[in-house]
Amino acid sequence: MADVFSTSSADAHLFEPIKRLQDVYGIEYVQMNDVMAKKSDIIFICVKPHIVRPTLKEISHVFDGKLVISVAAGVTLEQLSQVVLQSTRLIRIMPNTPCLVGAGTAFFACGPSASAEDVLLTKVLCSSIFNVFEEIPETMFDAATGISGCGPAYMYLIVEALTDGGVRIGLPRQLAHKLAVSTMLGSAIMMEKTGENPAKLRGDVCSPGGATIAAIHTLEEGGLRATIMNAVKAAAVRSGELCK
Repeated sequence: MADVFSTSSADAHLFEPIKRLQDVYGIEYVQMNDVMAKKSDIIFICVKPHIVRPTLKEISHVFDGKLVISVAAGVTLEQLSQVVLQSTRLIRIMPNTPCLVGAGTAFFACGPSASAEDVLLTKVLCSSIFNVFEEIPETMFDAATGISGCGPAYMYLIVEALTDGGVRIGLPRQLAHKLAVSTMLGSAIMMEKTGENPAKLRGDVCSPGGATIAAIHTLEEGGLRATIMNAVKAAAVRSGELCK
């Protein structure tokens, strides 16, 4: 039989996170999605792709003239437009996970009813989480997903490999990881700040007969460049499949 625990009412405390969030952020809590949508001028659709359609069917009747911004992966503007009112101003965004730390990269496309003011407002709303926020044709979404959408995973894998390489030759794992992360971050900042072609910056590090050119030779011999290019293509192809 399970144990039964009891306590006096004086020792019991009921924590209401919704009430606390309302007090801290000055937000209004409602229990029905359609009530929330009716009260809002801008609606963000941030749900899993497979529940976008049922979610929109529940609330789209109050979307008349409203700005609806979707970050649902693999759901096209055409698919969204089939569920919402024609007057709905649609914008579709594809972010990546570094937006969680205010360092995201994203691209977006607009539906036919979205205005230049909608684009400007969306950029303002997203400015605190995206370093790069580019408008592109929706036909390029799959290709761009192969770089920025999936790209953080490639970077993490490279950092893992650099760290393991350091451990293999005797470095403590914590130190190897710290060096790998800092090197990747510093290299990215240098490319951004200088505007130089990465091939030129790489060449600057490769002294004749030195350690770096020996390492680059090994990477090229192992097909790193082609492997990464193929990975981007594989991601783009799969992204396209998920939209169907």
